[in-house]
Amino acid sequence: MKNYLIILLPMVSGILFSQNVGIGTISPTEMLEVNGSVAVGTSVYVNPNTYTATPSGFDVLAVDPQSAIVNGKVMKVETLYTPIIIQPYSISNIYRDDLNNLDLQIPSDKYMVAITNFEAVPSTSNSSQPNSGIYSNTTVKGHFVIRTFESGGTWRVNIGYPTLNTQYTSGRYTYNFDVILLSKRFFKVLNESVTTYNLNGDISGDAGTAPSGI
Repeated sequence: MKNYLIILLPMVSGILFSQNVGIGTISPTEMLEVNGSVAVGTSVYVNPNTYTATPSGFDVLAVDPQSAIVNGKVMKVETLYTPIIIQPYSISNIYRDDLNNLDLQIPSDKYMVAITNFEAVPSTSNSSQPNSGIYSNTTVKGHFVIRTFESGGTWRVNIGYPTLNTQYTSGRYTYNFDVILLSKRFFKVLNESVTTYNLNGDISGDAGTAPSGI
């Protein structure tokens, strides 16, 4: 027993009084430096004002590995890892009803996008027909077609009314909509190829095997 005490005491003393502690490194430059992965339990507090069940007044910082800045850009975690972002848009003075290619400047390698809360507001001079427009053939009716697509590394929006033939070349509509951004850090993209299912004239069917990777 005495031999064990003689061996352990210098080790404990070295840990208590060492200026820097390293895990996975023999030359730490910080008070605690870890070289490798860290598994954390249920709670993590970084410089909180008060150590309570719901601490407040502290920031957790992280480095964005996808940043173009050399060695990454330091950001707050709530900014870097926000899973869902909603951004409203209002597009006016469009040529007729055609919005062929609106570049949202949102990088497609980092986000998936979806459009919701779409609204087509007519110009004041045509307010009597809020969503049907002015037709050369009033017997033809249709609907707005909205889609998002990737081009040049960013997300684009295409909105139009295929059967609409307006009398005005500009200012016919204002398009209001929300873009929902889903961070690819949280939401997985399967990159599965499109599979076609033939229902053979039935009103119900089976889509077959679920996509792999879910």
